[in-house]
Amino acid sequence: MKTIAILALALSTAAVAVGGTALIQGTNGEDRTNAAEVQRLQDDIDINRNCHHANEYLETLTAGQYTSSKFYNCFRPSDQIYEYVDALAEQNPTLLKREPISISFHGKNIYAYKLTRGPSKNNSLVFQSLVHAREWITGSSNLFTLSSILDDIANNIPTVADKFNLYFVPIVNIDGYDLSWTGHRHQLKSANKVDLSLNWPGNYSKHEPLDETAEHYPGKSPLSEQETTGISNWIRDKQSELAGWVDLLSTGGLVLYPNETDTTSKGKFKRLGENVAVEVNYTAQETPLLNISFGTFPYYFYPAYRKPVLTIHVAGLDFVAPASTIRIRGKEIVKALTKFGDEVSIFEGRESC
Repeated sequence: MKTIAILALALSTAAVAVGGTALIQGTNGEDRTNAAEVQRLQDDIDINRNCHHANEYLETLTAGQYTSSKFYNCFRPSDQIYEYVDALAEQNPTLLKREPISISFHGKNIYAYKLTRGPSKNNSLVFQSLVHAREWITGSSNLFTLSSILDDIANNIPTVADKFNLYFVPIVNIDGYDLSWTGHRHQLKSANKVDLSLNWPGNYSKHEPLDETAEHYPGKSPLSEQETTGISNWIRDKQSELAGWVDLLSTGGLVLYPNETDTTSKGKFKRLGENVAVEVNYTAQETPLLNISFGTFPYYFYPAYRKPVLTIHVAGLDFVAPASTIRIRGKEIVKALTKFGDEVSIFEGRESC
Protein backbone atom coordinates (compact mmCIF):
# COMPACT_ATOMS: atom_id res chain seq x y z
CA MET A 1 0.00 0.00 0.00
CA LYS A 2 2.85 2.38 0.86
CA THR A 3 4.50 1.76 -2.50
CA ILE A 4 1.33 2.52 -4.41
CA ALA A 5 0.72 5.69 -2.40
CA ILE A 6 4.25 6.95 -3.02
CA LEU A 7 3.99 6.23 -6.73
CA ALA A 8 0.70 8.08 -6.94
CA LEU A 9 2.27 11.12 -5.32
CA ALA A 10 5.33 10.95 -7.52
CA LEU A 11 3.23 10.96 -10.66
CA SER A 12 1.93 14.40 -9.63
CA THR A 13 -1.63 15.07 -10.82
CA ALA A 14 -4.05 13.20 -13.05
CA ALA A 15 -7.15 14.20 -14.96
CA VAL A 16 -10.30 12.15 -14.40
CA ALA A 17 -13.88 12.27 -15.63
CA VAL A 18 -16.77 11.94 -13.24
CA GLY A 19 -20.41 11.94 -14.25
CA GLY A 20 -19.54 13.32 -17.68
CA THR A 21 -17.86 16.41 -16.16
CA ALA A 22 -14.10 16.79 -16.50
CA LEU A 23 -12.37 17.26 -13.17
CA ILE A 24 -8.76 17.69 -12.11
CA GLN A 25 -7.61 15.57 -9.22
CA GLY A 26 -4.76 17.03 -7.16
CA THR A 27 -2.07 15.15 -5.32
CA ASN A 28 -3.90 15.35 -2.01
CA GLY A 29 -7.10 13.96 -3.47
CA GLU A 30 -9.17 17.09 -3.92
CA ASP A 31 -11.17 17.58 -7.12
CA ARG A 32 -11.12 20.91 -8.87
CA THR A 33 -13.53 21.97 -11.58
CA ASN A 34 -11.99 22.79 -14.93
CA ALA A 35 -12.82 26.48 -14.61
CA ALA A 36 -11.17 26.82 -11.21
CA GLU A 37 -8.16 24.78 -12.22
CA VAL A 38 -7.66 26.60 -15.51
CA GLN A 39 -7.77 29.92 -13.66
CA ARG A 40 -5.28 28.69 -11.06
CA LEU A 41 -2.87 27.52 -13.74
CA GLN A 42 -3.21 30.72 -15.76
CA ASP A 43 -2.62 32.80 -12.63
CA ASP A 44 0.62 30.88 -12.06
CA ILE A 45 1.80 31.71 -15.59
CA ASP A 46 0.79 35.38 -15.21
CA ILE A 47 2.58 35.81 -11.87
CA ASN A 48 5.82 34.52 -13.36
CA ARG A 49 5.43 36.52 -16.59
CA ASN A 50 5.07 39.74 -14.59
CA CYS A 51 8.38 38.93 -12.91
CA HIS A 52 10.08 38.45 -16.29
CA HIS A 53 9.46 42.09 -17.20
CA ALA A 54 10.46 43.44 -13.79
CA ASN A 55 13.87 41.83 -13.32
CA GLU A 56 16.97 42.82 -15.28
CA TYR A 57 18.94 39.81 -14.13
CA LEU A 58 21.62 39.73 -16.83
CA GLU A 59 22.93 43.20 -16.03
CA THR A 60 23.55 42.24 -12.39
CA LEU A 61 25.10 38.79 -12.87
CA THR A 62 28.17 38.61 -10.65
CA ALA A 63 30.59 35.70 -10.30
CA GLY A 64 30.39 34.23 -6.82
CA GLN A 65 26.85 35.54 -6.35
CA TYR A 66 24.86 33.73 -9.03
CA THR A 67 22.38 32.13 -6.61
CA SER A 68 21.45 35.63 -5.42
CA SER A 69 20.56 36.63 -8.98
CA LYS A 70 17.12 38.06 -9.73
CA PHE A 71 16.87 35.22 -12.23
CA TYR A 72 15.71 33.03 -9.35
CA ASN A 73 12.89 35.37 -8.32
CA CYS A 74 10.55 33.45 -10.62
CA PHE A 75 10.31 30.57 -13.08
CA ARG A 76 11.62 31.32 -16.55
CA PRO A 77 10.65 30.31 -20.11
CA SER A 78 13.14 28.45 -22.30
CA ASP A 79 14.56 31.53 -24.04
CA GLN A 80 15.42 33.15 -20.71
CA ILE A 81 16.83 29.90 -19.34
CA TYR A 82 19.24 29.57 -22.25
CA GLU A 83 19.97 33.30 -22.17
CA TYR A 84 20.94 32.97 -18.50
CA VAL A 85 23.12 29.86 -18.83
CA ASP A 86 24.77 31.24 -21.97
CA ALA A 87 25.64 34.34 -19.94
CA LEU A 88 27.16 32.11 -17.26
CA ALA A 89 29.22 30.39 -19.96
CA GLU A 90 30.34 33.76 -21.35
CA GLN A 91 31.47 34.88 -17.88
CA ASN A 92 33.18 31.52 -17.22
CA PRO A 93 34.64 30.47 -20.59
CA THR A 94 37.21 28.11 -19.07
CA LEU A 95 34.61 26.37 -16.90
CA LEU A 96 31.36 26.07 -18.85
CA LYS A 97 30.70 24.93 -22.42
CA ARG A 98 27.42 24.30 -24.26
CA GLU A 99 26.82 21.37 -26.58
CA PRO A 100 23.71 20.08 -28.36
CA ILE A 101 22.79 16.53 -27.34
CA SER A 102 19.46 15.97 -29.08
CA ILE A 103 16.64 17.59 -31.00
CA SER A 104 12.95 17.89 -30.25
CA PHE A 105 9.88 16.87 -32.25
CA HIS A 106 9.60 20.46 -33.48
CA GLY A 107 13.29 20.68 -34.32
CA LYS A 108 14.52 22.63 -31.29
CA ASN A 109 17.96 21.89 -29.90
CA ILE A 110 18.30 20.20 -26.52
CA TYR A 111 21.49 21.39 -24.83
CA ALA A 112 23.85 20.15 -22.15
CA TYR A 113 26.23 22.50 -20.37
CA LYS A 114 29.52 20.88 -19.38
CA LEU A 115 31.18 22.22 -16.25
CA THR A 116 34.86 21.37 -15.87
CA ARG A 117 36.95 22.72 -12.99
CA GLY A 118 40.62 22.58 -13.88
CA PRO A 119 41.83 19.79 -16.15
CA SER A 120 39.11 17.61 -17.69
CA LYS A 121 38.32 14.58 -15.52
CA ASN A 122 38.06 10.97 -16.63
CA ASN A 123 34.53 10.68 -15.20
CA SER A 124 31.39 12.75 -15.66
CA LEU A 125 27.98 13.03 -14.01
CA VAL A 126 24.80 14.08 -15.79
CA PHE A 127 21.91 15.96 -14.19
CA GLN A 128 18.81 16.41 -16.36
CA SER A 129 15.49 18.13 -15.72
CA LEU A 130 12.17 19.11 -17.29
CA VAL A 131 11.53 15.70 -18.77
CA HIS A 132 7.95 16.44 -17.71
CA ALA A 133 7.11 19.87 -19.08
CA ARG A 134 4.95 21.13 -16.23
CA GLU A 135 7.46 20.36 -13.49
CA TRP A 136 9.08 23.79 -13.59
CA ILE A 137 10.68 23.36 -10.18
CA THR A 138 12.99 20.65 -11.57
CA GLY A 139 14.51 23.02 -14.12
CA SER A 140 15.04 25.82 -11.62
CA SER A 141 16.59 23.39 -9.12
CA ASN A 142 19.00 22.03 -11.71
CA LEU A 143 20.05 25.54 -12.75
CA PHE A 144 20.37 26.61 -9.10
CA THR A 145 22.78 23.71 -8.56
CA LEU A 146 24.90 24.84 -11.50
CA SER A 147 24.90 28.42 -10.18
CA SER A 148 25.77 27.28 -6.65
CA ILE A 149 28.74 25.23 -7.85
CA LEU A 150 30.01 28.15 -9.94
CA ASP A 151 29.68 30.40 -6.86
CA ASP A 152 31.70 27.96 -4.78
CA ILE A 153 34.40 27.72 -7.45
CA ALA A 154 34.66 31.53 -7.55
CA ASN A 155 35.00 31.55 -3.77
CA ASN A 156 37.56 28.70 -3.72
CA ILE A 157 35.21 26.28 -1.96
CA PRO A 158 35.50 22.54 -2.77
CA THR A 159 32.71 21.13 -4.94
CA VAL A 160 31.70 17.91 -6.66
CA ALA A 161 33.31 19.42 -9.77
CA ASP A 162 36.69 18.74 -8.15
CA LYS A 163 36.19 15.02 -8.87
CA PHE A 164 33.88 14.95 -11.89
CA ASN A 165 33.01 16.83 -15.04
CA LEU A 166 29.35 17.80 -14.71
CA TYR A 167 26.77 17.92 -17.48
CA PHE A 168 23.62 19.95 -16.80
CA VAL A 169 20.67 19.39 -19.16
CA PRO A 170 18.18 22.10 -18.14
CA ILE A 171 15.33 21.23 -20.53
CA VAL A 172 14.79 17.78 -22.01
CA ASN A 173 11.18 18.28 -23.11
CA ILE A 174 11.57 21.74 -24.64
CA ASP A 175 8.51 21.54 -26.91
CA GLY A 176 6.28 20.57 -24.01
CA TYR A 177 7.90 23.14 -21.73
CA ASP A 178 7.20 25.92 -24.21
CA LEU A 179 3.59 24.74 -24.42
CA SER A 180 3.31 24.94 -20.63
CA TRP A 181 3.87 28.71 -20.92
CA THR A 182 1.13 29.22 -23.52
CA GLY A 183 -2.05 28.34 -21.66
CA HIS A 184 -1.16 24.66 -21.18
CA ARG A 185 0.34 24.83 -17.68
CA HIS A 186 -0.70 21.20 -17.05
CA GLN A 187 1.34 19.92 -20.04
CA LEU A 188 3.39 16.84 -19.10
CA LYS A 189 4.08 15.12 -22.42
CA SER A 190 6.09 16.11 -25.48
CA ALA A 191 4.55 17.89 -28.45
CA ASN A 192 4.17 14.41 -29.98
CA LYS A 193 1.98 13.39 -27.01
CA VAL A 194 4.56 11.04 -25.44
CA ASP A 195 5.68 10.85 -21.81
CA LEU A 196 9.41 10.99 -22.52
CA SER A 197 10.24 9.48 -19.12
CA LEU A 198 8.70 6.20 -20.32
CA ASN A 199 10.10 6.04 -23.86
CA TRP A 200 13.19 3.98 -23.03
CA PRO A 201 14.24 0.35 -23.64
CA GLY A 202 14.36 -2.15 -20.81
CA ASN A 203 11.08 -3.59 -19.60
CA TYR A 204 9.16 -1.63 -22.19
CA SER A 205 7.57 -4.70 -23.79
CA LYS A 206 5.76 -5.39 -20.52
CA HIS A 207 4.18 -1.95 -20.45
CA GLU A 208 0.42 -2.09 -20.30
CA PRO A 209 -0.89 -0.78 -23.66
CA LEU A 210 -2.10 2.81 -23.44
CA ASP A 211 -3.89 5.07 -25.87
CA GLU A 212 -1.94 8.16 -26.95
CA THR A 213 -4.50 10.30 -25.15
CA ALA A 214 -3.35 8.80 -21.82
CA GLU A 215 -1.29 11.19 -19.71
CA HIS A 216 1.54 8.66 -19.40
CA TYR A 217 1.47 7.34 -22.99
CA PRO A 218 4.96 5.81 -23.52
CA GLY A 219 5.08 6.09 -27.31
CA LYS A 220 4.78 3.53 -30.08
CA SER A 221 8.07 1.81 -29.24
CA PRO A 222 11.26 2.35 -27.23
CA LEU A 223 13.20 5.39 -28.43
CA SER A 224 10.43 6.25 -30.89
CA GLU A 225 10.94 9.94 -30.10
CA GLN A 226 13.62 12.25 -31.45
CA GLU A 227 14.36 13.55 -27.96
CA THR A 228 15.12 10.14 -26.45
CA THR A 229 16.88 8.79 -29.55
CA GLY A 230 19.25 11.76 -29.58
CA ILE A 231 20.01 11.45 -25.87
CA SER A 232 20.56 7.70 -26.26
CA ASN A 233 23.05 8.31 -29.08
CA TRP A 234 24.81 10.98 -27.01
CA ILE A 235 25.11 8.55 -24.08
CA ARG A 236 26.57 5.90 -26.39
CA ASP A 237 29.18 8.38 -27.63
CA LYS A 238 30.04 9.51 -24.08
CA GLN A 239 29.86 6.11 -22.39
CA SER A 240 33.59 5.91 -21.62
CA GLU A 241 33.35 8.98 -19.36
CA LEU A 242 29.86 8.75 -17.88
CA ALA A 243 29.98 7.71 -14.21
CA GLY A 244 26.43 8.46 -13.05
CA TRP A 245 23.11 10.08 -13.92
CA VAL A 246 20.29 11.80 -12.06
CA ASP A 247 16.83 12.54 -13.46
CA LEU A 248 14.97 15.34 -11.67
CA LEU A 249 11.20 15.00 -11.56
CA SER A 250 8.52 16.23 -9.14
CA THR A 251 6.78 15.97 -6.72
CA GLY A 252 6.96 14.26 -3.32
CA GLY A 253 10.50 14.52 -1.93
CA LEU A 254 11.55 11.06 -3.13
CA VAL A 255 14.81 9.41 -4.11
CA LEU A 256 14.01 6.43 -6.33
CA TYR A 257 16.56 3.80 -7.26
CA PRO A 258 16.28 0.74 -9.56
CA ASN A 259 14.88 -2.50 -8.17
CA GLU A 260 17.76 -4.79 -9.09
CA THR A 261 17.53 -8.56 -8.73
CA ASP A 262 21.15 -9.42 -7.91
CA THR A 263 22.06 -8.97 -4.26
CA THR A 264 25.22 -6.92 -4.81
CA SER A 265 23.55 -4.29 -7.00
CA LYS A 266 20.49 -4.18 -4.76
CA GLY A 267 22.62 -3.40 -1.73
CA LYS A 268 24.67 -0.75 -3.52
CA PHE A 269 21.58 1.03 -4.81
CA LYS A 270 19.91 0.89 -1.40
CA ARG A 271 22.91 2.57 0.18
CA LEU A 272 23.15 5.14 -2.62
CA GLY A 273 19.47 6.08 -2.47
CA GLU A 274 19.25 6.18 1.31
CA ASN A 275 22.38 8.27 1.78
CA VAL A 276 21.27 10.84 -0.78
CA ALA A 277 17.79 10.94 0.76
CA VAL A 278 19.09 11.44 4.31
CA GLU A 279 21.13 14.42 3.14
CA VAL A 280 17.95 16.34 2.24
CA ASN A 281 15.35 14.64 4.44
CA TYR A 282 13.68 12.94 1.46
CA THR A 283 12.35 9.37 1.33
CA ALA A 284 14.38 6.67 -0.43
CA GLN A 285 12.45 3.95 -2.24
CA GLU A 286 13.00 1.33 -4.90
CA THR A 287 11.27 2.39 -8.09
CA PRO A 288 7.91 0.56 -7.85
CA LEU A 289 7.72 -2.28 -10.34
CA LEU A 290 4.27 -1.38 -11.59
CA ASN A 291 3.32 -1.17 -15.25
CA ILE A 292 3.71 2.60 -15.24
CA SER A 293 7.40 2.23 -14.32
CA PHE A 294 8.42 0.03 -17.24
CA GLY A 295 10.41 1.91 -19.85
CA THR A 296 11.82 4.47 -17.42
CA PHE A 297 15.34 5.77 -17.86
CA PRO A 298 16.98 3.93 -14.91
CA TYR A 299 15.89 0.54 -16.27
CA TYR A 300 17.60 1.44 -19.53
CA PHE A 301 20.73 3.18 -18.26
CA TYR A 302 21.90 0.79 -15.54
CA PRO A 303 21.50 -2.51 -17.45
CA ALA A 304 23.13 -0.99 -20.53
CA TYR A 305 26.03 0.86 -18.88
CA ARG A 306 26.22 -0.49 -15.30
CA LYS A 307 26.55 3.00 -13.83
CA PRO A 308 24.62 4.40 -10.85
CA VAL A 309 21.40 6.24 -11.63
CA LEU A 310 18.71 7.87 -9.49
CA THR A 311 15.41 9.61 -10.04
CA ILE A 312 14.92 12.43 -7.56
CA HIS A 313 11.42 13.83 -7.15
CA VAL A 314 11.76 17.38 -5.89
CA ALA A 315 9.73 18.00 -2.72
CA GLY A 316 6.23 19.46 -2.93
CA LEU A 317 2.60 18.39 -3.21
CA ASP A 318 1.77 20.04 -6.52
CA PHE A 319 3.61 20.53 -9.80
CA VAL A 320 2.54 24.19 -9.61
CA ALA A 321 5.17 25.30 -7.10
CA PRO A 322 5.28 28.87 -5.73
CA ALA A 323 8.20 30.95 -6.99
CA SER A 324 9.08 31.55 -3.35
CA THR A 325 10.23 27.90 -3.14
CA ILE A 326 12.76 28.14 -5.99
CA ARG A 327 15.77 28.79 -3.76
CA ILE A 328 14.50 26.45 -1.02
CA ARG A 329 14.21 23.49 -3.38
CA GLY A 330 17.36 24.57 -5.20
CA LYS A 331 19.41 24.34 -2.01
CA GLU A 332 17.99 20.87 -1.36
CA ILE A 333 18.97 19.65 -4.81
CA VAL A 334 22.47 21.14 -4.48
CA LYS A 335 22.93 18.96 -1.40
CA ALA A 336 21.37 15.90 -3.05
CA LEU A 337 23.46 16.09 -6.23
CA THR A 338 26.64 16.81 -4.28
CA LYS A 339 25.97 13.77 -2.11
CA PHE A 340 25.29 11.71 -5.22
CA GLY A 341 28.78 12.62 -6.44
CA ASP A 342 30.28 11.52 -3.12
CA GLU A 343 28.40 8.22 -3.23
CA VAL A 344 29.23 7.38 -6.86
CA SER A 345 32.86 6.70 -5.98
CA ILE A 346 31.76 4.36 -3.18
CA PHE A 347 29.20 2.67 -5.47
CA GLU A 348 31.99 1.98 -7.96
CA GLY A 349 34.37 0.78 -5.24
CA ARG A 350 36.88 3.57 -5.77
CA GLU A 351 36.46 4.82 -2.18
CA SER A 352 35.61 3.06 1.06
CA CYS A 353 32.42 3.72 3.01
